[in-house]
Amino acid sequence: MLERTISGPLQSSEPDPACYENGLGGYEDGSRLQLGVLTNPLSGGNKKGLGEIRKLLVQWPDVLHREETTPAGIDEALVEFARNGVELVVVNGGDGTAHAVLTTIGRGEAFAKPPLLALLCAGTTSMLPRDVGVPGPSVAALSRILRWAKSTDESLTVLSRPVLKVQRSSKQPALFGMFFGAGAVCQGITLFHGGVNPMGWRGELMPGLTLLRMLLAILFRDHRKVPPLLTKTSLNNQLSEERENLLVLISTLDRLFLGMRPYWGTEGGPLHYTAVDSKPKSLLRVLPSLSRGRKNRHLTPENGYLSHNVHEVQLEMDGDFTLDGELYNTEQGPVTIEATDPVMFLSPR
Repeated sequence: MLERTISGPLQSSEPDPACYENGLGGYEDGSRLQLGVLTNPLSGGNKKGLGEIRKLLVQWPDVLHREETTPAGIDEALVEFARNGVELVVVNGGDGTAHAVLTTIGRGEAFAKPPLLALLCAGTTSMLPRDVGVPGPSVAALSRILRWAKSTDESLTVLSRPVLKVQRSSKQPALFGMFFGAGAVCQGITLFHGGVNPMGWRGELMPGLTLLRMLLAILFRDHRKVPPLLTKTSLNNQLSEERENLLVLISTLDRLFLGMRPYWGTEGGPLHYTAVDSKPKSLLRVLPSLSRGRKNRHLTPENGYLSHNVHEVQLEMDGDFTLDGELYNTEQGPVTIEATDPVMFLSPR
């Protein structure tokens, strides 16, 4: 798990509001792009070795390759990429690595113009790459990206998607990612990293089993595993509402792990916001609809289920939150989550 420590220039840096630009910015022609590959050797999919990745990249001497395991190292790698004119950054790591890359780029600390990103499924869960990345084994996906960069293979295309800008206080630089969660989500992550995966399985199986354990705890009212989260929430600068929630989700991803789409808001905002009350009614009846975002007569605010598409969320809460699998505290006061301008990702058609 990556942990970002704030030191040196990061303490005084301010996110560049023009960091993410609208439009493809010329990225529709991949054959003109300079590539850089950023690898995290400690991510779930890379722990068994990088021999095949290194062997492949030897055949592409013009492609820069850096192996880093810390946010500071990722910062340095991205600065080097920018200095060498890299326009397409391939992220060979997990969700935490993608989060660190998005944060460095979002703060405007490396690139004058944000690069095109290609995310590989090289983590334990790889929730971000499964939605906005290039699926499949890392070596095969990287080979596919390299071919696209040489000949603009029509099997891949550029899609735009906003990401989350998460501000904890004016004294701390913003964090950037694509999935924010609080309440039972954090409990599940703690459980997942606490030894429930002794075999080191990758993919969506272990998060699914962890989710099942959390659901059983919710059904049996086991508040030790899923304590209620007291939140004071304002959506789009409206009046705040105080609630006890089991969980809060905010995301720009269309698909979460196991194909879940737990949002059913009808508004046009870029952020999917979903909250489930601490004592939801008819939980078993709504679970299929809740996970797929389908209408259900029981899936109502009166029964404890909220979902909206919004532009901004302000949260006051007594508890931690996660951003792309990394855990953060809220000791600095309210948390503000808003959408950036679109980021460009390389993804299958």
